[in-house]
Amino acid sequence: MLTGRYTHNHRVFDVVRPWGFTSFDDRSTLATWLHQSGYATVYLGKYLNGYGPMPRPGATTGNSLHYVPPGWDGWRASLDGGFPAGDPNDGGTYRYFDTTLSSNGTGFSPYQGRYQSRVYGEVSESIITARAASDKPFFLYASYSAPHHGLPVESDDPGRVLRSDSLPVDFVSPARPDDVKGMFDSAVTAAPGASWSDPDFSDKPGYLRRLPLINSAEKRAMLEVTRQRAEALAVVDRQVHRTITALAATGELEETLVIFTSDNGYFLGEQRMRQGKIWPHEPSLRVPLLMRGPGIPAGQTRSDPFTSIDFAPTIADFAGVTPGHVVDGMSLLDVARQGDKGWLRPILTETGNQGNATRNTDEAGQPLKPGATRDVRFALGIRTSRYLYVDLASGEHELYDLVNDPSQYTNLANDPAYVSTMALFQEELMRIRACHGEECRAPMAPALSAAPTARTQR
Repeated sequence: MLTGRYTHNHRVFDVVRPWGFTSFDDRSTLATWLHQSGYATVYLGKYLNGYGPMPRPGATTGNSLHYVPPGWDGWRASLDGGFPAGDPNDGGTYRYFDTTLSSNGTGFSPYQGRYQSRVYGEVSESIITARAASDKPFFLYASYSAPHHGLPVESDDPGRVLRSDSLPVDFVSPARPDDVKGMFDSAVTAAPGASWSDPDFSDKPGYLRRLPLINSAEKRAMLEVTRQRAEALAVVDRQVHRTITALAATGELEETLVIFTSDNGYFLGEQRMRQGKIWPHEPSLRVPLLMRGPGIPAGQTRSDPFTSIDFAPTIADFAGVTPGHVVDGMSLLDVARQGDKGWLRPILTETGNQGNATRNTDEAGQPLKPGATRDVRFALGIRTSRYLYVDLASGEHELYDLVNDPSQYTNLANDPAYVSTMALFQEELMRIRACHGEECRAPMAPALSAAPTARTQR
């Protein structure tokens, strides 16, 4: 979202060492582009995992407690730790009642005892009020942790449950303030994936096939997780309302592009995944996207693909700013304002280093030679308007027809009727798996970009 680049180009493949915060080259981002063009830029909330305890980018020792990435005039990011035990500033991004924000790198603002999402709403309001008093345009990136799971552990958390194969599953959920607990108990009666039931799981790749059926105790745990996530989101909703109200009160709303989105979806039973993300199936891949701003008509929807790599170029386009480096994504501002143009480009999905298997190729898919960089991505895929194709480091493949099989029950990868379709996807993946810039946006084969219709000839 900050660079407009795919993972294989920005090189942050995971949230842990040797990746995470330290591995991010932050010298050219949306923040630096806007700052250099006269915008006041402010960051609030969750940043990259490891900010605080990890060394600053490019360093191998020390921490980043006082580090402010280039381009940010206001820096109120949450710290992931890094303080000595017992330090009064020792708060964490995933501690909902014990959060510490950076004060522009020169100090810290601990919010022990206060619910994090409400703090972010309050701080957002104060930032908007202060920035609106100036004629200088501003950019606010408010990053809420909810509904990500986090501390403290609460008495109604589902905790550990045994699968039918006796392996334990630790069901995790966000902490919530008392006044929202139970508010959705009558409305939320099952987890989103509780009814997901594949009649034949034998066509799935090994990483899915090893998962047993979800038992009744697990479904009860997933239900509790779903309710708690909804409760945490209810608090976020109220802070969004507070933000919009502040923009309206300061006279900024009609001149402001407002974007609401998330960084990932979440499994809650689909594909037998009890909880989590990472994988390219629909529950994990899809995120909400709402946009409001000058020239964007109200009450309309768009179906052209908009992914994380498109935020930076879209925002830069709205601000009249040229990106400071070549981007893989594209501006979708015209689509938001004028309507869909058609799903013509392939969307690459990349799952980073999972420890499940390694590829004996470089990132372009060529045989690994001495000195070459091994491809650490476990799952590579392509999403089109109709299909999801996945190439796994294990040598297995997945192919789903999302028009006729929206639940992704039937893996068509080994179906003889789809040999030609598989060949098209494999050729397309070889073209874009290590793409850079314009080649990432180039139209795919017409047979893959055709508008989808149910039960069309394969």
